[in-house]
Amino acid sequence: MTREQVVDIILNSTGPPLNEAEQTEFKRWLDQEPELRTLFEQQQALFRAMDLWESEAPSSNFDQAVYARIQHDAEAQPFWHKLLFASWKPALAAGLAAAALLIGTLVFDFESTQEPTQVAAKSAPEAEYYEEIERVLDDMEMLVNFDAFPELASPGRS
Repeated sequence: MTREQVVDIILNSTGPPLNEAEQTEFKRWLDQEPELRTLFEQQQALFRAMDLWESEAPSSNFDQAVYARIQHDAEAQPFWHKLLFASWKPALAAGLAAAALLIGTLVFDFESTQEPTQVAAKSAPEAEYYEEIERVLDDMEMLVNFDAFPELASPGRS
């Protein structure tokens, strides 16, 4: 058993009961550590004091008194307070919707202004790549057509 476990046992009065071996070790900790012994005694005194305390029973008209006080507090607020602060929830929702629309518009405009430059930047290398492929294919076609004249290619030509 560690010191932290002993402190947890002292502070937790509703914890599971200790078996005999744990009780023996707990008592050994209390005998060896005066700080833990003092904490245990103070905690026990607190629990005894709480057991002696008795709460008062609520009166028979408790609910009526609570509702009357709530009604009185609601009526005691000035008119301007009700006017300004009663409708803050719909105003908050409208403000959040407006902010979302504004942010969405700004982001959409930013992306739409960025797209043409990015497309132009991407299309220039792609165009060069396709032009290079076209040149290679033209060269290959020219070489294939070169074999079309066998009399020029034959070695026994006079």
